[in-house]
Amino acid sequence: MNIEMFFQKLGLDEKETKVLMEVIRLGSQPASVIAKNVKFDRTTTYRLLKQLCDRKILAHSKKNGITVFYLKKVSDIENYLDDQKKKINELSNEYKNLAPQLLSIQGSIQEIPKIQIYEGNSQLETFYNDIVNRAIEQHLLLIRILGSNTFSQKLERKELGDIIENFKKNMAEKKIEADILIAQGNLTREWISELHSLKDMDLLPAAGGATNVILVGDTVFMVSFRDFPVAIRIDHPDIAQTMHFLFDMCGKK
Repeated sequence: MNIEMFFQKLGLDEKETKVLMEVIRLGSQPASVIAKNVKFDRTTTYRLLKQLCDRKILAHSKKNGITVFYLKKVSDIENYLDDQKKKINELSNEYKNLAPQLLSIQGSIQEIPKIQIYEGNSQLETFYNDIVNRAIEQHLLLIRILGSNTFSQKLERKELGDIIENFKKNMAEKKIEADILIAQGNLTREWISELHSLKDMDLLPAAGGATNVILVGDTVFMVSFRDFPVAIRIDHPDIAQTMHFLFDMCGKK
């Protein structure tokens, strides 16, 4: 590391660094002499010298009625570093007190849900891929699925074929597990049961009345199967939290 790089890491910009280096080299000089050597105009040079004096890196005094600028001693730079440490420590303590206020301000603005619609069989594969990708983004190892399975749906059962197989394979490769609750019944949903393996996903029908809800952290995925299946993705932590609560209540039942 050279000296110029050190000064810039210290917080001085390129022009301030150039002026400081020239003052160290020349010794006590007026702004006009320093400006000539750094090739800046006098007004700019004087402003930069004043900034360095305000930081107490440089000093100034009168000599024959002319203001001259100089570095008193090298240790003044170390003193400047010590002052910066004190300021950082003070700011750190202030931040600890202000952090709760910052969080309250951040949470005071209602977040608008982000919604994506998937329409038709052609987008179902994208829908299931997005479920896995969203779990990876949030570093999740577990998702939650609330499916439906009734006698009437079995009568008109439709297979998802490779789509659901690829979904299960993708989940297994990423080591993502699933808690699965099934709303079951004869003609309507009457009770809740639990599936213990993602391998049983085939038991979730793609029939006309089937609606599956998949909870992936802060995101809710829903798919409804009919002749023209429609799915939706909602990214919103509050909505997802409510759905997780309902999932917990269903599990207890």
